[in-house]
Amino acid sequence: MSVPVSTLSHIAALAASVPHLTVALDTHSGSAVTVGDGPEASMCAHAFRQVVANWPEDGDHAPCVDQIRFDGADERGPVLATGRVRWFVSDLSAQDTIAALRGARPEGPRGPRVDTRVRHDATLGVSIVRMESAELDHVALDERATAAYAACLAEHLIGAAAIA
Repeated sequence: MSVPVSTLSHIAALAASVPHLTVALDTHSGSAVTVGDGPEASMCAHAFRQVVANWPEDGDHAPCVDQIRFDGADERGPVLATGRVRWFVSDLSAQDTIAALRGARPEGPRGPRVDTRVRHDATLGVSIVRMESAELDHVALDERATAAYAACLAEHLIGAAAIA
């Protein structure tokens, strides 16, 4: 089954944001397209971002990507981990993502410190979230980032249902 363009938008945003990340896109034909900054890459992250951003929304040609593999980050459910940093993509604007993240803090503002940064990618129409903590262990940070991702996804789905 092909990976949808919406998923490729998230991958393109992460590839352009996560330092030293290389993404391999396995295709139907058995070949792989490698996205990254290294010499083995088929294209750089910014070129891939432009390809995905310009994909025709109503076109008959779906992406021929079957599988996505990451090198330079560990997949932790919907979140990528690089050391003490967690990354994910939100379909919300930066302002709405920040509101969802504030609402998702389990301990409120007095809990363990998690440095959270949100950057909107206007080309792809998504926001990239970076969460880092020196106070939380890897498991607690994974849980916190997954809960933050879930809060953003829930807000996106509620907003989409309200429009429909």
